[in-house]
Amino acid sequence: MTTGDPVAGIVWIKQSWRMRGNPFPATGMSLVGGKNDRENGRLYEPGVHAQQLREVIEKFVLGMSYNGLKFGYLWSIGVVPADSDARGFGKSALMQHLARQVNKDFGAWAYREVGLDEEDATEVPVCCLVTSFDTANVRSLGAALFAAVEYAVTYSAEGGEQPLAARLRERLIGRVGSDNLRDLVEMVTDEHRSIRGRTLGPPDDKLIVALCEEGWKPAAEHLRLVTPTSRSRNGASYMATFLLFAAAAGMQHVLIFCDQLEDLASTATGKAKRNLEVEKFRDVLVETLPMADMVTIVATMHPRASLAIGTAWALADLPPFELTEANRLSTVKLPALRDAAQAAQLLRPYLTAATKDGTVREKGDEMFPFTPDAIACLFDRSTRKPRDVLRKAHIVTSAAAAENLPRIGTSDVQRFLESSVPHQPRQSHLAAVADRIDWHEA
Repeated sequence: MTTGDPVAGIVWIKQSWRMRGNPFPATGMSLVGGKNDRENGRLYEPGVHAQQLREVIEKFVLGMSYNGLKFGYLWSIGVVPADSDARGFGKSALMQHLARQVNKDFGAWAYREVGLDEEDATEVPVCCLVTSFDTANVRSLGAALFAAVEYAVTYSAEGGEQPLAARLRERLIGRVGSDNLRDLVEMVTDEHRSIRGRTLGPPDDKLIVALCEEGWKPAAEHLRLVTPTSRSRNGASYMATFLLFAAAAGMQHVLIFCDQLEDLASTATGKAKRNLEVEKFRDVLVETLPMADMVTIVATMHPRASLAIGTAWALADLPPFELTEANRLSTVKLPALRDAAQAAQLLRPYLTAATKDGTVREKGDEMFPFTPDAIACLFDRSTRKPRDVLRKAHIVTSAAAAENLPRIGTSDVQRFLESSVPHQPRQSHLAAVADRIDWHEA
């Protein structure tokens, strides 16, 4: 590279900064099942919201296993009281991280994390599923439950590990004492025969066989062939079938993380259908087996979602989600980032993951190419939401690389973000006031 000869930004990132590409996500949205670690939530740093992560385990995982919790709510509130958009706080990434951790050893890690001993940690095996509503394909509870089964069969694999469903099959083989397909199917079918209460009807026998076959591909192929209409209409039956399989493998409870609940109440969904779908949360998840015995739902919530779904939720007589003292055992609130050090903690895993093999990040310069002051400036010019910090880090990195800067300093951040978000010197004060809102005021 000739001195003074400008090169393309990506070339500069790769050759001068010794990184594989821009470390940060362009959207800051956590995509379940995506292959790019910048965008799929796998670079989540649990220390950023360590207190809230522990609170989620205590209230939701232990609450499910030992306290009969059926519905939990993971909240975020705008940085300032007038801010109605409380998205981008990291709720989706936290849920995906916790689901992966719980599924690695079927809850033992989570139990130990909050102080239970080894005997208690293996007493109640559990697993986690992740699903999400959206305005394109998943606009009914049935479709959301079907997507959760897909997560178990395909999307839950990580780092070369088998998906959750395949690992449940291994546990099933251990309980049966045989890997004979007929024996495994019989064990799952016995779970259905043992049910004495109201069900949605017979399970999907073909899905049972597919789940009990070796490898994850038979079940994945079976689900792939299900039509969109059937996914919506019969998704609860697919979930019930999966739960029988999980119970046969020794799972006592299944935690389903449900993202973007507000999309169920989008303008694209008529009021009558919206109310009907909300009522299904009660009719399907609370009043039919095996869901009523095994499933706990944890939904993301923020003020706009609360307004969108609140009336229908109350009419269906579902557990309330407001941030009040009475609901504190079923609600957790994620705060905004509090300072530049926490912002650096958020960004560091992305920089580490992008660094080329063999390149060592020295202690004290772990945020290269950013200077410490640049990180503080980046935080100061953000809305204090993790998504906004990540997006702005992406913008600054691309712009600095395009100018072939050896380091990114404070003046560079100010210049590159000048037209993005104006500096708001009073924001930190307002945010501090918002963070002091107690349960009653919220």
